[in-house]
Amino acid sequence: MSSTEARANAVREMFSSIAHRYDFLNRLLSFRQDVRWRKKAVASLGPLSGRTFLDIACGTGDLSIAIAEAGGESASVVGGDFSPEMVEIGLQKVETKNLAGRVRLERADALSLTYPDNSFDGVTCAFGVRNFADLDRGLKEMARVIKPGGRMVILEFTTPTSPLMAFFYRLYFTRVLPAIGGVVSGKRSAYEYLPDSVYKFPSPPELAEKIKSAGMASVSFAPLTFGICGIHSGTKP
Repeated sequence: MSSTEARANAVREMFSSIAHRYDFLNRLLSFRQDVRWRKKAVASLGPLSGRTFLDIACGTGDLSIAIAEAGGESASVVGGDFSPEMVEIGLQKVETKNLAGRVRLERADALSLTYPDNSFDGVTCAFGVRNFADLDRGLKEMARVIKPGGRMVILEFTTPTSPLMAFFYRLYFTRVLPAIGGVVSGKRSAYEYLPDSVYKFPSPPELAEKIKSAGMASVSFAPLTFGICGIHSGTKP
């Protein structure tokens, strides 16, 4: 097994172990800001009606569902995630919201997508690209399946540029969040992994260059909530 496969397996097992508490902790630990962030990510996709989207590393399907709800009856979404436990919870949510005809959730490997070139009008990823075992390969796969003129939208945590905000952010991220996440989920290590993965992830300018190298143009970054996360977007030429 390669180091890339080993890392992917470890991350998949970790997320599968916290799937039962994932949604609750997302709302709690972000003070429900994650809901607002996803709405802004959906708005960054542009027109939704009559279009088909791929939401990769979809987790329990929150962004997939948000796209479908915003797009109306003619918008459709395929959500893919490597954790079967996450996908199963997402399928239950899709059924509850009567979106089974417009949202399809399935297991998918972000580094080796099974969809043909130029399949989707847009591809999204919310809080997932930093977990890719091979970031460059994952971004290229996302770009590959986007139709010319389609959008790539990535919602991801980052580090605030304000020194004061960065101090409180680090305090919350490295002390408070792991403690609460560990108690509620029973897996403190998963919530210690979160800040570690964010601080090791490329900065917005560095990620922008990687997105361009993957084949996207007009790449931009919009910070949200004092810069603790942001939306990276680009258009396929």
